[in-house]
Amino acid sequence: MLYPNRSIRGAAIILLNAVLAACGSDGGDPGGGPDPAALSAARSEPSGNAQSGTVGQNLVNPLRIIIRRGSTPAAGAVVTWSAAGAGALMTPTVSTTGPDGIATSTWHLGNDVGGQSSQAIVTGGAEGSPVTFTANATAAGGGPPTPGGGPTPVTIQLRSDGGNRFEPANVTIPVGTTVTWTWVSGVHDATPAGSPVFPPSGAPVQPPHTFSHTFASAGTYIYFCTVHGTATTGMHGTIEVR
Repeated sequence: MLYPNRSIRGAAIILLNAVLAACGSDGGDPGGGPDPAALSAARSEPSGNAQSGTVGQNLVNPLRIIIRRGSTPAAGAVVTWSAAGAGALMTPTVSTTGPDGIATSTWHLGNDVGGQSSQAIVTGGAEGSPVTFTANATAAGGGPPTPGGGPTPVTIQLRSDGGNRFEPANVTIPVGTTVTWTWVSGVHDATPAGSPVFPPSGAPVQPPHTFSHTFASAGTYIYFCTVHGTATTGMHGTIEVR
């Protein structure tokens, strides 16, 4: 009579172990969803993807990505930005996500007309990284005509974030182009130096502010910010008019 009892007890132990093992396997992720600790990266709208701009100039809108840990925005993630092609540049090249999980960078297009590409890579890896972007680069003066029929206007930003600078500092434009300096951050001015010259923007001011001038004569125009540079150092630039 002892053998049947032993068989029953053995079967019960095996069944109990199977139940415990099944429970243990379900306990790690009962919903079968994504790993809440995993990072993911994607474009964040408005992402700046698929813009058009002039070769050798900044795109109007910055590129934006968002990084999440699970479904929560991840702050402090490090992102490296790069752009393909001669003359192409990302500013900054390395950025860190804020509390909203978003990182941004400004794309300075390369020198080749046509399609261009850039990317954002998350340090340490993330699903969706690298995040890729495309842009269409048009020839200088080859964009939509202005109401007066002249060349395409050019915008130069005055910035303090990441360092005091004109962005882009050096441009080449055809005669008759209107250049507009746009204050983005910091206290600046745009003052000419040497010869030929153009009218100065006036006393240093902070944004929002703009100053425009149409360059009617060929030559190389040197300018600088009297607060943060000189004609040859610091925050300075050139406008080559052909």
